Amino acid sequence: MSFDVTNAQTAAALLDRFNGFHDGFMQRIAITSRARIEADRSQTCSGRFDVEIDFAHYNYASDTAQSQRHDQIICGQFRDVRDIRLELTGDFAGNTIISLTILATADGLELRLGRHAYLAEERRYDYREATLFTFATATFSEL
Repeated sequence: MSFDVTNAQTAAALLDRFNGFHDGFMQRIAITSRARIEADRSQTCSGRFDVEIDFAHYNYASDTAQSQRHDQIICGQFRDVRDIRLELTGDFAGNTIISLTILATADGLELRLGRHAYLAEERRYDYREATLFTFATATFSEL
């Protein structure tokens, strides 16, 4: 089953189904540039990318048949990606997703990652949310 994300409404439906990807993690991230070398040896560098993220996930809304599975992979394919700010620093506690959010902006859609960061000096976790990138459209497929 696959879900197309083209606006805030389709994004909300997707995130409802997958419970904001809570307690999942990003198993694979692939970034592909749309830049190319032309036949005349010139370069076309658009600054646009395609991104694929495989989310390991099992935490569905309780009314779905998939909610009992523990080994789901959801592949997110993001098109026309810009402004990549993928921050996965050492304080990214266990790679666990607290929530994904997709917001509509003037430039398209924005993917935001909510996570816990461990503050060693204070010996506690702190909730952090950061923009990963902006994109035009996406397709999420249950593998």
